[in-house]
Amino acid sequence: MEHETYIRYLSRADIEKLSLSGNELAVSIARTLSAEAKGQAQNFPKTSKIFSDGRLFQSLMAVGLEAPAPLFAATKIIGLSPGNPARGLPIIGGLIVLTSGETGMPIAIMDATWITEMRTAALSLVVAKRFARADSRKIAFIGCGAQARAHLRVFAEAFPLSRVTALSRSRSSAEALASKAQQIGLQAEVADDPRHAVVGADIVITSVPDGPDLKPFLRAEWLSPGAFASLVDLGRCWQPDGFESIEHRLVDDRAQVEASRGYRKLTPDGPYTADLRELMANPGLRRRAENERAVFTFQGVAVADLAVGALVFEAAQKAGIGVLLPR
Repeated sequence: MEHETYIRYLSRADIEKLSLSGNELAVSIARTLSAEAKGQAQNFPKTSKIFSDGRLFQSLMAVGLEAPAPLFAATKIIGLSPGNPARGLPIIGGLIVLTSGETGMPIAIMDATWITEMRTAALSLVVAKRFARADSRKIAFIGCGAQARAHLRVFAEAFPLSRVTALSRSRSSAEALASKAQQIGLQAEVADDPRHAVVGADIVITSVPDGPDLKPFLRAEWLSPGAFASLVDLGRCWQPDGFESIEHRLVDDRAQVEASRGYRKLTPDGPYTADLRELMANPGLRRRAENERAVFTFQGVAVADLAVGALVFEAAQKAGIGVLLPR
């Protein structure tokens, strides 16, 4: 077998050549989450080291135990440095190592940036398919960086979007996102007022980077009846009060939330309606009425990296993409 002799290396450019759709990623993630809910995969809480200047190092791992879960182990290491843009570098960098579940041998090393961006957006989509209105047309982005771009791509494939509102502390990034939305045929505006951006939106995506001067500036009460919000930024830009009136408050992994309480707080900070494992175990957990609102706060789970990493590896192997490194 190829991977007994070689390790396949996949750069971001290699992964992008595969042209995997957001729906393909979401289907793979949902299938693996369902397997985890049945004990066929195991997700481990992430470990983190956070520095006072905003630098962060993280490691995540998930293992597929039996089909239909991918029969691999995926380990991801991530580094983040707020000072990188001044160095001409991305804020976040990382790698995923995929290991054979049968032999325990590493079979692939892949760039983690595209996978992290797209698996996060696809994870939002998995929950949005349960709790966002199927006819959602207006989407608002608070924070307009890499996560906003990934969510725009994935959600534009899945919903009949017609209008995008972009708000960012950097007007140039909001204008860039609005331009990208227009390029795919959507109406787009750049907002200066947070309330104006949120009110009336069917879907709200917040991905505001952390910083020493950041103070919460969004209010849950601004969410319109029937709205769905994905708080990719852990809810750091939301004021903590007011979520009691939101019908569905969702989180990715209760155990991971508890494990991180000593150094990281999510908004809302519970109580939660369900986490992903509970959602997958109970298909009836979904929005019941048109006016029910839902928020999904999450830190990211390694089982999603396992799902997407396995999908990427198998597609790359089939297409002959990547560099084969000798052991």
